[in-house]
Amino acid sequence: MSVVRISKTFTFDMAHALEGYNGLCKNIHGHTYVLRVTVLGQPLTDNTHPENGLVMDFGDLKRIVNKVVLDKFDHALVIKEGSAILKSLDLSVNERLITTPFQPSCENLLLHYVELIQSMLPQQVKLVSARLNETPTSYAEWLLEDQ
Repeated sequence: MSVVRISKTFTFDMAHALEGYNGLCKNIHGHTYVLRVTVLGQPLTDNTHPENGLVMDFGDLKRIVNKVVLDKFDHALVIKEGSAILKSLDLSVNERLITTPFQPSCENLLLHYVELIQSMLPQQVKLVSARLNETPTSYAEWLLEDQ
């Protein structure tokens, strides 16, 4: 039976800082991120089913990514737990502050998003790639085949 890949692209805005980094990214700054998610599966072959021919409904994929990534990270400030940067913030006004156990680099954020998305996919659908653009020309990419 044939398998097909389907992809969906998401855009969100987020700020972060890389504590201890030797460059401008040590400062709190923001990006418009673009996350592309690709899954693989066999299209349904039941002619009597309304989802015949689908690997997965694009709306279902959108709901998953919105729930585990966008609803939490869109317009949030992401800082590493225990960072000295946290001490300089007025936490009473940072209602969308997320602390992570890792440095919130593009690469680490992508790996975190991959883990979150994989945990929510239907059993018959496999995440095969994810790409997180931090800028229009810079991105991190995760491929199942590399794992």
